[in-house]
Amino acid sequence: MKFGAAILFLMLTLGLARGQENCSLRKNSKGIKVYLCDNEKSNFRTIIVELEVPATMAQYAAKVLDIENYYRWQDRVKDQQVLKRVSNTELYYYSEVDVPWPASNRDYIFHLSMKQDPDTRVITVTLKETPDFIPEKDGIVRVPYAESLLTLTPISENKINVRYVLDVNPGGEVPAWLVNMFAAGTPYNTYSNFRDQIIEQGENRQEVDFILNY
Repeated sequence: MKFGAAILFLMLTLGLARGQENCSLRKNSKGIKVYLCDNEKSNFRTIIVELEVPATMAQYAAKVLDIENYYRWQDRVKDQQVLKRVSNTELYYYSEVDVPWPASNRDYIFHLSMKQDPDTRVITVTLKETPDFIPEKDGIVRVPYAESLLTLTPISENKINVRYVLDVNPGGEVPAWLVNMFAAGTPYNTYSNFRDQIIEQGENRQEVDFILNY
């Protein structure tokens, strides 16, 4: 079980808004829902997570852009670093995932882009794997494909609806059936950690000044 969960963590630093079919609700607890959907392009199922978070848009955006502190709420992350900052809302970053023996660790380079609609205040964050951005490292399997879309919709001044959609192929010899078996638990735990941290930070939450609130 630990092997499957660790591999599946590769799905958690992400979120694709496209038509999903044959979705099933696999986990529904504490206001967090996790769906698995058939994927016409892959044997790895699409993951969708939905929840509400008590934060402002600027606070949530600040945590998404705080790459160096992802390890505080993402499991088994190591050696994270921003490779290139294009602007306040666009960057490339590297991350390695610690996978238990006998499997090899995975790593990936994501192109992160954040946009906000000035009228609706809705934020969209896209992440696309760019595997050739830097050379591969010995002993680490480079994730060949990952793409996600995170959509943040304001409900009120201090409440956000979060929808995260993910497609990923972890690469290597990991069978799709094993990844799919553990596909609900890991994203649930990660987003639960994320929301708990937001709540615990309270008045100490960081904000960014280029994102509009409700």
